[in-house]
Amino acid sequence: MTVRSLTSRRFFIIATLLLVVVAVFMATLRGKSVAGIPVERRDLLQTVVTTGRVTSLARVEVGSQILGSVAAVRVDAGDRVTTGQILVLLRDDEARAALDQSLSFVRELEERIRQIGTIDGPVSQQRVGEAEATLHQVAGTLERVQKLFDGGISSRADLDEAVRARDVAAGVVEREKLQRSNSRPQGSDVKLAEARLTQAQAAVAVAREQLARTVITAPGDGTVISRNVEVGDVAQPGVPLLVLSRNGRIRITAHIDEKNLGLLRVGQIAVGSADAYPEKTFPALLSTVVPAVDPQRGTVEVRCDVAEPPAYLVPDMTVSLEIEIARHAKVLTVPSEAVRDASTTPWVLVARDGRVARQEISLGIRGSGSSEVKSGLKEGDMVLPGSSKLPAGSRIRLQTAVREKASGVQNNAH
Repeated sequence: MTVRSLTSRRFFIIATLLLVVVAVFMATLRGKSVAGIPVERRDLLQTVVTTGRVTSLARVEVGSQILGSVAAVRVDAGDRVTTGQILVLLRDDEARAALDQSLSFVRELEERIRQIGTIDGPVSQQRVGEAEATLHQVAGTLERVQKLFDGGISSRADLDEAVRARDVAAGVVEREKLQRSNSRPQGSDVKLAEARLTQAQAAVAVAREQLARTVITAPGDGTVISRNVEVGDVAQPGVPLLVLSRNGRIRITAHIDEKNLGLLRVGQIAVGSADAYPEKTFPALLSTVVPAVDPQRGTVEVRCDVAEPPAYLVPDMTVSLEIEIARHAKVLTVPSEAVRDASTTPWVLVARDGRVARQEISLGIRGSGSSEVKSGLKEGDMVLPGSSKLPAGSRIRLQTAVREKASGVQNNAH
């Protein structure tokens, strides 16, 4: 190799090294290239997300009020029923026989009262007339015998017999008059028969009620969620045969991490979705926040009412709830991942005059991927992502990153 070629090669190497040094120096002066995220105004929604189970506000246990053998079961679990629909039939042989017997006794007493008014009364009146005529006749006989006795013609025995006959006839008259009085509308015979009729009618009502209790019907519109009876079983009072979920409001019971207790308020709106139908949602309302913490799980119980539940919601179904905690319009926001020490003294790294600066901020509500900035930043400021490890004072070359448009929050409440 010639001296000239060696000289050229050395010159090339030296020139390349100089270019590298210049490039490194210029890069150092310009700083590292980083992506900055703009501070923007946007609507922000804060929610708490949890899961719960559906419970009906009108969960009804249907049973029998009497002891009886089950003759038929007209429904099964999952069937929808309407008010008054027959659910279960008990054997009614004895109840029908008791009702027939009671009705027969009522008819007998009604006939007796009619007979007293139409037959006994006139007959008693006739008997009074006959007894009075007999009394008049024996009284005349007594008068004649008395005159004969006074004249010494008749004996004492004849007089005593005439007196006795007169007294017997008078007694018959009084008895027949009493019977006539009893046969009148306000008489004792009528009152007694009417009292017995009232008792018989009450027995009929009891028999009808016993017969009605052999037919068990739905107390309202709803769905059969449990069936615990078969034909031939013996139904006993107090033992549920069916369980119904009444139509109307339902309730969702959930347990939320106690750290969210201070955020929850009765009346907050929520959106629910069933795990079985994730594409569908329904509105709910936070109705109860139980003021107690479960020490085993560190959770508080909440209940949300669903005023108009969709047809696919059934008791004990698992659902997801997103409870709206706060909603602020057009507030200053930064990406939540850019905030350091958010739970204590929050701060961010911000780009100012080509250098990195540490800036303390105060936060408001926290959204899905965004947090509200109450002080420390202004609209248009550029903050560095949380992954940035550059120390404060470092030179940077700023590039603008595009923020996502999500504005909701989901606090994990499990």
